[in-house]
Amino acid sequence: MSEDKKSPLQEYEKEWQLIENLLNEGTASGYKIAVIETEKILQAVLDDKNFPGKNISAQIENARIALENFDKLNYSRAMFNKIIKESDFDISAEDTKEIIAGYYKAISDIIKMDSKDIEFKEKVNLLLQRHFHNFPSKIRNGFVLVFLFLLAIFISSETTTGQSIAEIISEFSQFVFYKLIPLILALAVFGGIIVGGLYYWKRK
Repeated sequence: MSEDKKSPLQEYEKEWQLIENLLNEGTASGYKIAVIETEKILQAVLDDKNFPGKNISAQIENARIALENFDKLNYSRAMFNKIIKESDFDISAEDTKEIIAGYYKAISDIIKMDSKDIEFKEKVNLLLQRHFHNFPSKIRNGFVLVFLFLLAIFISSETTTGQSIAEIISEFSQFVFYKLIPLILALAVFGGIIVGGLYYWKRK
């Protein structure tokens, strides 16, 4: 890779040098490993930039606003998946260079994202996804639980049926705490005494 191509990615220079070495091998296995290593760099860049997502595909989707050629990256990743899933899938030197070029362009775009002109609403949306992943669903679930709790209180205090149910629940809880639990504890202690006595008698 030329020096001007390296400039946006100096932080990953060692990784790119490994890819360069693999390409210079001129072997089918070297080409495959080069593509796999390039996918790893993309993952590292997405993580370093804190793009949200449960997997790399979701992260890429969130980074799409930074990508000038999304289709080219899709092609590169499709080839990567073939390499991973199909053991007999081979790529030529030219194919490999095209695949890596697609990765390289996407990685460069993501690294330079801070200087891109991104619409304000996209920035806000990305910020919310970064720091409040699944935040809307959590709020919704929280409201549902609060509503059900308040509804239960209302029914139990304002309706005859609710009061009857509340009384039954109260009586059941008193039975559990004042009778059932003490009985279970007493049986446990009694059982422990018996087992201990038998163990002592047997050893004797």
